[in-house]
Amino acid sequence: MENTRKKLSIYWDELISKKIPSYVNFQKIEEEIKEHFGFLKWAFKRIVLPIVVAYILAGIFLFKTNVLGSLVIALIVFLYSNFLPDTDFLMKEKNSNIESKWYEKYALLFFAPVIIYYILDGRKKPFYTKKGKFFHNYKTVLIWGIFLFILGSILWQEPIKIAILPIFGMLGFSFHLIIDGRINNFLSKKLVKHFLHNNSPITSRRQAKV
Repeated sequence: MENTRKKLSIYWDELISKKIPSYVNFQKIEEEIKEHFGFLKWAFKRIVLPIVVAYILAGIFLFKTNVLGSLVIALIVFLYSNFLPDTDFLMKEKNSNIESKWYEKYALLFFAPVIIYYILDGRKKPFYTKKGKFFHNYKTVLIWGIFLFILGSILWQEPIKIAILPIFGMLGFSFHLIIDGRINNFLSKKLVKHFLHNNSPITSRRQAKV
């Protein structure tokens, strides 16, 4: 297992990092995944799972419809959204007048896998921003939710199915910001109290970001 990890690290740093910012190394990505995945598992059992049960019961008894298909998609979106904010590492922070258009930045948010493919393929120009961590804020959570609401409206007609996509997407996105210390309210503080104090490396890092 350790040999596989070393080979992957070498591949990342020698090949992939030639196409993306040099400060994004394999070790940093690995630490980010471990940090967020631990909280994700904890939050899924205590927050997401009750919502899942309530959603299924509402579909059966209130809306008389099968919601399992939309639920699977919503759970995938939830997991995806939890790591989505970190795609802003592809934006190079500059203090000059060079800055990408707003729609170019949000295209990265909406279509991250496609944009990343074109970056790795060398067919996408770099992103520039005057503000670091461009996606790590409340505004982006709301924009992501609106995008998912529109997407849900295209996929389904039933209100319950349309609503679950932005709910799970914004929830996953917000969990990421809580761990990074970008959301500080009553709910996030309660979550921190019940989880982060038992994970000192995460706590220290979160406090350093606040």
